[in-house]
Amino acid sequence: MHTPRRYAPPLLLEGTPASETHRCRRRLLGSTCVLAAALLLTSCASGPKGPTVQQIEAAQKQAVADGIPQPLQHMYIDLLTDGERQYVLNAMRLGLAAERSGYSDLAKRVFDQAIKRVASLQAGAEQAERTKSKFVADEEKWFKGEAYERSALYLYRGILYAADGDWGNAAACAKRAQVEDIASKEQDSGDWYSAEWLLAFASLKQNDPGTANDALARGAKFPNRQGNVLPPAAEDNVLIVAEAGQGPGKVGLGEYHEKLAFVQGDYKTTKLEIDVPSQAPATTAATDSVYVQATTRGPRKLDYILNGKAEFKSATDMAGNAAIVAGAATAMTSNNDTQTIVGLGLVAAGLISKGVSASAHPAADTRTWDNLPNSIFLHSFRLPPGTHQVVLKAFDANGKIVKQETLSVVINPQPNLTVIWTQLP
Repeated sequence: MHTPRRYAPPLLLEGTPASETHRCRRRLLGSTCVLAAALLLTSCASGPKGPTVQQIEAAQKQAVADGIPQPLQHMYIDLLTDGERQYVLNAMRLGLAAERSGYSDLAKRVFDQAIKRVASLQAGAEQAERTKSKFVADEEKWFKGEAYERSALYLYRGILYAADGDWGNAAACAKRAQVEDIASKEQDSGDWYSAEWLLAFASLKQNDPGTANDALARGAKFPNRQGNVLPPAAEDNVLIVAEAGQGPGKVGLGEYHEKLAFVQGDYKTTKLEIDVPSQAPATTAATDSVYVQATTRGPRKLDYILNGKAEFKSATDMAGNAAIVAGAATAMTSNNDTQTIVGLGLVAAGLISKGVSASAHPAADTRTWDNLPNSIFLHSFRLPPGTHQVVLKAFDANGKIVKQETLSVVINPQPNLTVIWTQLP
């Protein structure tokens, strides 16, 4: 006798109609999604915290107590309140602004603190190691700058040493600026003409013409030279430091902004003419383009770490999408509790995978020493004691004068170098 096959009805929640069971499953699915989404948003909300109101108020009082000039106080407050993660960046910004404004003691103090941290292998080492993790943003490490920023730091500190007549340390800073720019097997590294020019000037002041000639000879071979630059002379007692335009900015390219790139700032001046009384007009090109220095050193080792983070983020995101789609389809169309649970599990796993993806931070660190110029002009000459009128004419690439100014230069009987700063378009 044939026995009919028995079919077990789908397992229902006790005392609940089938339609209500499906509604419960949908609610469970929705609750799972909402919970996972909340966890996802929470994971994305972390990051460095800013200073408190009390910390800012205390820093304002400290700036006044320390005699910081009012135009520089906001930078000094940033230096005091942003912590070690931002210290070098804030010191670079404040030091350069102070040097340009004639507050050389403040500039020397904050530059020296920045150099101490840049040169220390231990300063920020733990934070730098942490940023290798896929879940720690590159911007969380202590800022030490890109190679061009560190080179500029030593160059500007070297100029301060020159102004004090400390030619030994000026030469040491010039050499260190080149060291910071060196990358193995890269032909466009260690090629700051400004550094060779400063080294030559310092060497001449120390009665070492051989080292000066070697420095200028090396500089003459640099492929990124901006044009004909007039050399310094041992008897020169005036140094013009002219800065043109806005320095390079940093941006992150790629799907997750993981590739560091540089954007050139606006500038017009390509040539500078200096008219000094009783001397023939002198015309010089820039000793360096900071933008060129930023873009000609080759890839950083960190780029490969960031690329790995980007690949991980993309893979986990795609895996999460696939799991969510498959799991939701299984859970919503199944009349079998086992398949429904499997589907919900896939959805949960997919959301977790997407949460992991969202927690990955492959974006490049785009913090920038943003008051650097695009171009640096260095020119030296000699004037006798007294007050003199020096005329500067800045020309663009078409030979048009884009700025002309007359500087009143006072030369004291003391043999120290007189440094004149000026900003050009």
